[in-house]
Amino acid sequence: MQINKKQIAYNKTTRSQRPQYIVIHDTGNKNKGANAEAHFNYYSSGDRQASADFFVDDKQILQVNDYNTYYTWHCGDGKGKNGITNANSIGIEICVNSDGNYDVAFQNAVALTKHLMTELNIPIDRVVRHYDASGKNCPASMSANNWALWNTFKAQLILNTELTRVNDIVWELAHRGIVSDKSLWLKKLEQDQNAYWLARKIVKYIQGKGV
Repeated sequence: MQINKKQIAYNKTTRSQRPQYIVIHDTGNKNKGANAEAHFNYYSSGDRQASADFFVDDKQILQVNDYNTYYTWHCGDGKGKNGITNANSIGIEICVNSDGNYDVAFQNAVALTKHLMTELNIPIDRVVRHYDASGKNCPASMSANNWALWNTFKAQLILNTELTRVNDIVWELAHRGIVSDKSLWLKKLEQDQNAYWLARKIVKYIQGKGV
């Protein structure tokens, strides 16, 4: 996976804590030509009072901020709702320009998110929507049918991956409808090694069977 890099000069703040969340957005801009490069040009040309770490389209993954040094201004409208802030997150913007291939951009965003999850040790339950951080209908391109496409996005993050982290195992079991009380099962798997290994084997089995 190739990540192209440029740097915006505006609307970023020195980071004092490591990223704990990955926040998924879409640009909401369906105009022709509104691709990753165009959004970089827009945000790097002046103070827009907003920014992001990545812009992703069907042609490239474009990193526009050094997220280990600075954080960007992408979900501050939530004022820390659900514990998600600009300061503890990374923002990914998926381009929705009408002359682009959204399906390819979607898959590029999946690949990038998986990469960041591994690099920063971020569990799947901390990959969230802008909606989760502020209540804004974003990424709106995934909101139809009770966020069906968002659920697909999350499921693809762990496709063909053997899950070992408790958070990821419990998320998958809940996503499949096998457990309902995630907090209860998180605590149980953390405290009971037998339950942990059983749950891990169940997830591996259902993934292998394509259930």
